[in-house]
Amino acid sequence: MRTRVVIQSRLNSSRLPGKAMLDVGGMPLVELVARRAARSGHEVVVATSVERYDDRIAAHLTARGVEVVRGSLDDVLGRFVTATRSLDPGDRVVRLTGDNPVADADLVDELLAAMDASGHRYGRVDIDRVPEGLGAEAFTVDDLRRADREAVDGYDREHVTPWLRRTLGELLFVPSRSPGDVLAHRATVDTLGDYVRVCDLFERVDDPVGVAWADLMDALAARVDAAGPRTPHVSTAVGVVSRVVPSSRRFTERPAGTGPAVWAEGLRSLVGDAVDLGVTHLDTGPGDVELLRVSTDPALTRRAAVVARVAPAGDTALALEAAVERVLAGLGRRGPVVLVVDRMPSGPAWRRARAYVDEGVATALGVVAHDAAAVASAARTPEVTWVEVHLPAPDADATGSLEVLHDRGAVLAQPWRRGDAVRPWATCLLVEEPSGDAVREAVAAFTAATTP
Repeated sequence: MRTRVVIQSRLNSSRLPGKAMLDVGGMPLVELVARRAARSGHEVVVATSVERYDDRIAAHLTARGVEVVRGSLDDVLGRFVTATRSLDPGDRVVRLTGDNPVADADLVDELLAAMDASGHRYGRVDIDRVPEGLGAEAFTVDDLRRADREAVDGYDREHVTPWLRRTLGELLFVPSRSPGDVLAHRATVDTLGDYVRVCDLFERVDDPVGVAWADLMDALAARVDAAGPRTPHVSTAVGVVSRVVPSSRRFTERPAGTGPAVWAEGLRSLVGDAVDLGVTHLDTGPGDVELLRVSTDPALTRRAAVVARVAPAGDTALALEAAVERVLAGLGRRGPVVLVVDRMPSGPAWRRARAYVDEGVATALGVVAHDAAAVASAARTPEVTWVEVHLPAPDADATGSLEVLHDRGAVLAQPWRRGDAVRPWATCLLVEEPSGDAVREAVAAFTAATTP
């Protein structure tokens, strides 16, 4: 039985154009991926598109002795079929992507051994339990050809394996030395920040091709540990939420003497560092959402979910819709967001808010509560799963309502400034100050408050 590793790659990446040819470890990224996959003797083919800009990939790899096949930009499944045309039906195919240089032949061999032991015909590294950048999939040539014959949906053909997963079932595999924190040990190249991080990893080793994936991840884990504590997470009705949530509501407060470009770069670093610390959500709203969008890397705002605050001009469905659409326009995409209204809407307005959930624009609904009565109203409304709580002091009138919200898994967000005490009911701290130091201090404050 032969095994062929097929690596898909293209130059027109939307988030980091041209990344396939960026230097990592002394060679273009895509070449490093191919050489690491071939280290144990596996056949390797890079499948790129016939678009003119991908001539650069094809010409470079061909000159370096790496086999290349080309096909439709969008029909990646068709490219894989072309890349495996010379194989027998019982041979195996391993799918890698050209932006994951940490993955290597050892990872491929471990996945194949797990499939042999389990009897599965399709297996993949479980990206829900393994850091992004260690993805790999394996299947037979026969099943790949079946998928080519039967998969007609554009999504199936672009992403190669959805038809296989639906039809064959799957082995979800976790490599033996995979680090535990999926977010902290991200090792793909999707953004400029990712590229810098991965370059640093490979610059510290003598043999970029020969170093094992597990040793690279150990080195990355040591760097993560040295960076200090990360924000803890909690499971809620909204999903997994970090205990610290940065807000963009003060992004408009550019300090005197700080130029726009310098301020924007500072905000970009703030968001990037927060995501690296494990932040899962970013809070934004009218007046600051545009600045969040233009001053941060789009890939970063997609790695963290958005909590979108809206302030309708009136208590009608039309007013709520207008407010939501303004924030979505500022965000530059139609969700998905956690939709938080600045006060509990009336019946028609609330029905319109629920409709945004039905439409897939909102994943959850929330309100801002400035007093005990507003907290009680949120507690009486089952759909409310995010409450920004502004209670100036412990209020016995709100205790029961806070308990109701807590028991149903709602997020209780406490607006927080440096020096504030962490309230006993707080699910997370909402950090308004646009400062990386403030975010780190919030992490430390929450950790201290919840450590026995």
